[in-house]
Amino acid sequence: MPPASSSAPLIQLPISNLLDGDGRAGTNGSTCTLSRLELQKGVDLVVWKGDLAEPITLDVYDDWHRLNFSCALGGQSQFSMNDRRREHAYLLDQGMSSISYTPECRGQSMYRGKLESVFVSVDPALMDTLVPDLPRTLRTEIGAGRCYIQNRAAAELQATARAMGQRLQRAQMRGETEITGPSRLWLLGQALVVASLALESCSEPPASDALSLDDMRRLRRARDLLLADLTQAPTIAMLAAETGLPIMKVKRGFRQLFQESVYGLFQRERMLEARKRLEAETPVMLVASDLGYTNASHFATAFRKQYGVAPSTLKRRK
Repeated sequence: MPPASSSAPLIQLPISNLLDGDGRAGTNGSTCTLSRLELQKGVDLVVWKGDLAEPITLDVYDDWHRLNFSCALGGQSQFSMNDRRREHAYLLDQGMSSISYTPECRGQSMYRGKLESVFVSVDPALMDTLVPDLPRTLRTEIGAGRCYIQNRAAAELQATARAMGQRLQRAQMRGETEITGPSRLWLLGQALVVASLALESCSEPPASDALSLDDMRRLRRARDLLLADLTQAPTIAMLAAETGLPIMKVKRGFRQLFQESVYGLFQRERMLEARKRLEAETPVMLVASDLGYTNASHFATAFRKQYGVAPSTLKRRK
């Protein structure tokens, strides 16, 4: 990967200063805004947004010592870090996720485009309590003090990260200086979902979990059964019984073969069908009813989580 462009404006801004300051960095018409919310001791939500007319580069020093689970929803981020042995360089494009841990690391970060990234930042000691059986490779890299693992973000991970960012942004637009009650609990729950999905993407399935041709045939049959009726999903136990697969094989097999959880795939296809019908001028209430929602607001929440806009907004744009 090429180094950061020398023409990009250079800004001296340590991580702790950025997190504790006014949350802005930029120059010459390019500005990024950082929003941070402590969900509980040791767990923070960070949203990094900007519409960059030109790239910005930050000289960074990681004095925060957190394990970061990130999802890039827009733009492009480029990182170069130096340790005692060599320089490491990474490129995080839209639609990618990463797990990073770089205590005491110095380097540069460059951002470009219409940027939006959501980070869930966790104290490693707390993560060790929450997930004592971390994947072996990840545990080794964290123990060595240098970790950067990157994967394609599953649709479920992207939708969850986008919904969290929007919830935080709406609160800020209303002038709320603190999020409490059910909203805070919801954000904490979704933060743990983001971390768990990122961890699952880097898990190393045992060799015994390798899918045979017969397994794949049965899993495709399970997928067809799952999507046969988008008004209501069958249970995983029902899919297992119909295909003759163990329940855990169905769960793990969907992630291996389709890169989605069982219900993540169902909900994605359900919302895709909803979008097609809305774009065909079908009324929102009718779409919600046809897809099995007895409450239109529940349908609107699910649609917004998937696509970032309300169903009514999509119809107005159409």
